[in-house]
Amino acid sequence: MGLPDLSADHHRKSETGQLQRLYRFLDINLASDLLVIGICLASFGCSFTESVVNKDYAHWGWYYIPALDLLRGALPHAETIIPYGYLYSLIQSFSLAVFGERLLSIGIITGFFYACTLLLSYLVFLRFMKKSLALVSVLLIFLIHPYIIYPAPNYFAYSFQLLALIFFLRRSQNNYNAFWAGVFLAAAVLCRYSSVIAILPPFIVLLGLDYWKADKARMVVVKKTAWLSAGFIIPLMAFFAWLAANSALDDLLYQNRMMMKMIGKAGDTNTYLVFLGSVLQIVRTLASDLRGRLFTLILVVCLFIIIREMRRKLSGKNAESAYAYDVILAVCLTVIFGYLNSIHVYETFRLINGASLGVGLCVFVFYNLYLKAAKPLKYLMALLGIIIVAALTSGLFFTKTSSAYYPWRADFLMRGGMKNETTAIFKGKLMTRECIHFYRDVFEAIEPYKGSCSILNYTRDYISFIINDLPRIQRSPAHFPWLDDTYEQAVLIDRKKAVILVGQAIDFAGYREIFRRQWPDEIPWLGGDVLYIYAPMRPSGDNRTLPDSANYNRHP
Repeated sequence: MGLPDLSADHHRKSETGQLQRLYRFLDINLASDLLVIGICLASFGCSFTESVVNKDYAHWGWYYIPALDLLRGALPHAETIIPYGYLYSLIQSFSLAVFGERLLSIGIITGFFYACTLLLSYLVFLRFMKKSLALVSVLLIFLIHPYIIYPAPNYFAYSFQLLALIFFLRRSQNNYNAFWAGVFLAAAVLCRYSSVIAILPPFIVLLGLDYWKADKARMVVVKKTAWLSAGFIIPLMAFFAWLAANSALDDLLYQNRMMMKMIGKAGDTNTYLVFLGSVLQIVRTLASDLRGRLFTLILVVCLFIIIREMRRKLSGKNAESAYAYDVILAVCLTVIFGYLNSIHVYETFRLINGASLGVGLCVFVFYNLYLKAAKPLKYLMALLGIIIVAALTSGLFFTKTSSAYYPWRADFLMRGGMKNETTAIFKGKLMTRECIHFYRDVFEAIEPYKGSCSILNYTRDYISFIINDLPRIQRSPAHFPWLDDTYEQAVLIDRKKAVILVGQAIDFAGYREIFRRQWPDEIPWLGGDVLYIYAPMRPSGDNRTLPDSANYNRHP
C-alpha cells in the first residue's frame, strides 16, 4: 500500500472518529433536554396529585373565590378583593372556564406554571454551564420542591420573571428583546404586587452597570433601558387606567396598603429582624430543615461570587475567571433579591420561586472546585453530593418537610380516599368519608335558603361559604372589617336575609341554628373547632316550609 493510500485511509478514519464524537455530543445533549422535559412532566403530575388529595381548604378556597368572581365578571378590587395580584387570579379564572368551577382547576394551572419555571430555569442555566450540569441543577430544584403546595401567585410571578430574564440576557441586544423583558416584568408584578421589591431591582442594577461600563456606547444602553421601561410601564398604566375608569383604583391602593399592614406587617421592625434571623437559620422557621438550610448556602455562594469578582476587578488583575460573565452576575442579583419574597413568611415554596436559580450557581461552583481538587478531595466531594441527593430523595414524597406541610398518605391514595362527584366544587378530588359527609350536610343545610338569603362568613371555612353559591356582599372570603361595609351586613341580618357562618354560638333575634358540627380533624386550620350556621326562622318574603334543623346538628 502506497503513501497516498495510507493518507486517505487515515483521513477516512479521522472523519469517522469526528462523526462518532458528534453523535455522542448530540446524544448527550438530546438526552439532557429530554430528561429535563421528563422532570417538568413529573412535577406537573405531582402537582396534579397534590390538587386531588390536598385538604387545606382554607388556603385553596382563599385563592379560588377571587378567580371565580373574575370569571363571573366581577370588577377586581371594587367588587372582589384580589389579595396578591390581578393577573394570577385572571389566569386561574381562565382555568375555571376550561376545567370547570372546582378546586382542582386552579391546581392544574398552578402546577403547569411551576413546571414551566423548571424548564425556564434550565434555559437560564444553559447560558453559563453545559447541559449535563444544567440538568443536575433542575433535578436538584425538583428534589427540593417537587410540586405546588398552594395555588399561590408566587408560582405565576416567578415564571414571568424568568421569561423577563431570558429576554434581557439574549445575545442579540435589539429593542424588541428589551421591550418583551419589560412586558414580562410587568406581568410578574401584576401576578403579585408585593413582589416588585424582589423582581425589579436586579434589572435596575444590571442596566446601571451596563451604562457605567459602556463608555462610548452608552446610547445603546439608554435605548435598551427606554424600551424595557416602555414594556414595563405600558401594561401597568393600562391596568391602572382601566381601574381608574371603573372607580376601582382607590380600592387597589387601599387594599394593598391594608394587606401589607395587617397581614404582611410591613411596618413592624420585628418582621425584618425575624427575616434576617431566618435567612441565617438563627430563628426557627417553616424552612429550618435541609431544604431550607440549602437556601442559606445558596445565598453565601452568590455573595461569594459577587465579592470575589469585585475584588478581582478592583485589584486590576486580568486573570481568567470562570465567573466573569454578565449572565452570572444577573443570576446572582436575581437570587439575592429573590429572598425578599419571603420577608412575610420564610418558606421553601416562596424561596423556590425567587432564589432557586442559585441552585445552578452552587452546582457551577461545586463543579469548578471539583475540577481543581486533588483526587482524595474529589472522592469526598462526590460522596457529599450523593448524600445530599439521597437525603432530598428520601423525603420527596409521603414525608412532612418544609416543602410539603401535608404530605401524601399512601393508604389514602391507594385505598382510603373517596371521590366526591356530588358536590361540584370537590369534583375530581379524593376525600375522607368524614369530609364528604361534613360538606354534604353543610350543602343540604344551606340549600333551602338559596333563593331568599345572602351568605355571610365569619370563619376561615371558605368552602362552606361558597359551596351553595348564595349571593355574597363580602368582597373577601374572610371577614375583614376594614374592607367590607359592616353596616350593610347588619342591615342584611336585621332584615332576616342572611345565612351566617360563625365559629361560636350566637344569639340573634329571629334566627335559628341550622347546623352545628365539628370540622373533621384532618382539615388543616379548622379541624377540631366547630362550625355553626344560623339562618332566619322564616326568611323575609319567603313562605316556604323550611326543614327541621335537627338533621344537621351534630354535637362535637
